[in-house]
Amino acid sequence: MKKSKLRDIYENVVVALLWSLCFLFSLLPRCVRYGVFAPFVAFILRRVARYRYGVIMGQLHDSFPEKSEQEIAEICCRYYDHLAEMIVGTLSLAGMNDRRRSRDTEFNLTEDFHEVSKGRNVVVLTSHYGFWEVALNLYLATPNHHLVVAYRPLKSVIMDKLYRRLRHYNRVDVVASKAFMRHYVANRHGINGKNLFIGLISDQSAPYTKDCCWHRFLNHDSIFFDGGEQLALKFRLPVYYLELERVKAGVYRHNYTLIYDGNEEVKPHEITERYVRLLERTIQAKPEHWMWSHRRWKSCPNANSEFYDNYKEKQQ
Repeated sequence: MKKSKLRDIYENVVVALLWSLCFLFSLLPRCVRYGVFAPFVAFILRRVARYRYGVIMGQLHDSFPEKSEQEIAEICCRYYDHLAEMIVGTLSLAGMNDRRRSRDTEFNLTEDFHEVSKGRNVVVLTSHYGFWEVALNLYLATPNHHLVVAYRPLKSVIMDKLYRRLRHYNRVDVVASKAFMRHYVANRHGINGKNLFIGLISDQSAPYTKDCCWHRFLNHDSIFFDGGEQLALKFRLPVYYLELERVKAGVYRHNYTLIYDGNEEVKPHEITERYVRLLERTIQAKPEHWMWSHRRWKSCPNANSEFYDNYKEKQQ
């Protein structure tokens, strides 16, 4: 038997075991998962492992220079609580079905939401804010649409396979980012007779390119992925911003804001700028719910950029 075949068997067995453990964990009462296990995990992350403490505190200081040391420390502490809840929520995905997802999700839809999306494909831009896995629950409120979501494959093949299995939903396709545009073009007329909602997480640390656009965001010069804007302009698609608001542990409310109707004439990068401003406002309101433990600002502006002087000044 070839090594590649043996490796596939090994990976699939490990994924099945891990998924089974997640499923058993999901059967525990909510009060145990979120009331006992989550605080314990938060304590380990905060006091024992001090998980990425320097990264979290450094980015908080740079993003909120007006806040005191005590305020920054409190946000950091609450962030560890949020991170623990996300771990519990992720492990619980294995036992989710439509009934449990409906119980854990609230939808705050604007009056024009269904009217705008009727008979059309729609772009939804969201971020690593709140528990973003529940963004997939959009399919519960949109029975006439199929949800297609872009994701960045994990380096670990086993963990990538596990996450793909945990994200297996009805009427939801999870597609690798590099193949996403090709997938959309091939299915832009619908899947199983249903129009598409196109879900994109757009707050990752985007790589520098000569054509990238910089935005002032949380006291940093930042690059944002603009694939959502490119899709919207090329195919005349409406764009919504999705804010995931924590109601209580494990329960999130979907708040949708229309930022482009698919017809308006806009300047280049204007759609992305609107998204950036809404995301910034969301984070400033409750900063502990954003993913601070990942390095957000890896690129620096080009010397010819209007942002370059600001960047160099911050490095001195």
